[in-house]
Amino acid sequence: MRIALPLLALVALTFPALAADDAKVIAEGKRLSEINCTRCHNIEASGESPLTDSPPFREIARNYDREELVDGFMDGLAVRHPLMPDWEVTQPQAEALAAFVMSLGTGEKADESQAARGFDLLRSNCARCHAIDAESTSPNAKAPPFREVVKRIDPDALQEALAEGIVTGHNDMPEFEFEPDDVTAIIAYLDTLKSD
Repeated sequence: MRIALPLLALVALTFPALAADDAKVIAEGKRLSEINCTRCHNIEASGESPLTDSPPFREIARNYDREELVDGFMDGLAVRHPLMPDWEVTQPQAEALAAFVMSLGTGEKADESQAARGFDLLRSNCARCHAIDAESTSPNAKAPPFREVVKRIDPDALQEALAEGIVTGHNDMPEFEFEPDDVTAIIAYLDTLKSD
């Protein structure tokens, strides 16, 4: 028991120092994010990103773990749009950025629901023109918000078109073909818009 008390005291004194160090690292990550990322990404615990294709940092925290983020910041992230810049960061900067991003989420990869995956697919492929949520305005006035589309067409009826390619009568709409698992996820998300 005599050994345990000094050991407990040492541990108790160490935790506040570790927490303070973590807070400093997270603060540095937030500072770096404010300087380099806020033009496109929302870096707060709520709200949407200024650029539709750029996920809020809290969503990134749910989809990656800390090591994946550090690797991504060091090696470059594979993204689907050309606006994401290449950058060079040091290992401590990558760790600070990852610590800050992870502070906004659960700290672990979250299980991805079908509807959440469908939302991500639509954001990556459709949000440049269409409003994909329950409230916003479509960036392209000619592109109907998906909440309006699901009022006219049942999402299940879109299954074949999503799998084989949606073709419209205007040139601005690219042709998309999704894999069966992606179609299921997209329909799961579109079903959530029917109730709004």
